Amino acid sequence: MNVEMKITSSTTMVFLFLVMSANFPGTFSYTKQIPAKLNSFQLPLPKSGAASSVFLRALGSIYPLGYFAVNLTVGKPPKLFDFDFDTGSDLTWVQCDAPCTGCTKPPEKQYKPHKNIVPCSNPRCAALHWPNPPRCKHPNDQCDYEIEYGDGGSSIGALVTDLFPLRFSNGSVFNVPLTFGCGYNQHNPGPLSPPDTAGVLGLGRGRISIVSQLREYGLIRNVIGHCIGQNGLGVLFLGDGKVPSSGVAWTPMLQNSADLKHYILGPAELLYSGKSCGLKDLNTHFRQRCLLCLFHKQSLPRNSFSDNERFNRDTAETCTR
Repeated sequence: MNVEMKITSSTTMVFLFLVMSANFPGTFSYTKQIPAKLNSFQLPLPKSGAASSVFLRALGSIYPLGYFAVNLTVGKPPKLFDFDFDTGSDLTWVQCDAPCTGCTKPPEKQYKPHKNIVPCSNPRCAALHWPNPPRCKHPNDQCDYEIEYGDGGSSIGALVTDLFPLRFSNGSVFNVPLTFGCGYNQHNPGPLSPPDTAGVLGLGRGRISIVSQLREYGLIRNVIGHCIGQNGLGVLFLGDGKVPSSGVAWTPMLQNSADLKHYILGPAELLYSGKSCGLKDLNTHFRQRCLLCLFHKQSLPRNSFSDNERFNRDTAETCTR
């Protein structure tokens, strides 16, 4: 079965996806510290012309896992956590020993906050709740979050800020203070099991995403990409310091959408075996937590597929997580 998406947009914002088989280097040792201005959790002015990237090894599969995960160390001393990365949501969060309800990881593999809760008066709290104001009684209250995914799973917690040791492609190694969610209440109603990871790495377009925070520090440009191999290995990169010069398919992104938090491709046309299915002007979201391209069953005409192709239209459903 050969289903294609024909893109008719002429906008200029670019989101890079790569599908390839490759070998990737192992983990790094972190030795340097970020400049004092960043260690004090102050946001410096963005640097002009920043051109660097962070490369993270990704492990997973399209089937049966349905997700790819990366490892990041957090805190000082650093503690290793695995995150499944999601381009459809902004907030990064990790299971948190506060204590935790509904967590899938034991307490020793959860994040432990240490008087680093973000207050409601912090700009990061406003970025999380934008365009609405934070729902706080007092400016010094903790900044709470609640995020719900399309399959009914959810995470409730509070924002914290801690150090992330990151190696950049220009040779710099910094302990970067980043704000993320300390998730102390997890809910997964099923029927699918949640990813066997400690948390989610939010890579959406919102200001609270890790990509946006690194860009505000002037450490990277606002570019992300990932390569998924056929052997369960892949790589996620943040920034455009070493964008591959070949083997890249560039797809324009919709910039004038009212949805400012998602990467939206469009308008697009659905083709099957090179023939139009009669579906045009489609706006399609890139959702990394769903690695299969699926469409709502009501959007697929019954006469688009012949019987001998044994395509079950009723199995097509909206990708929600």
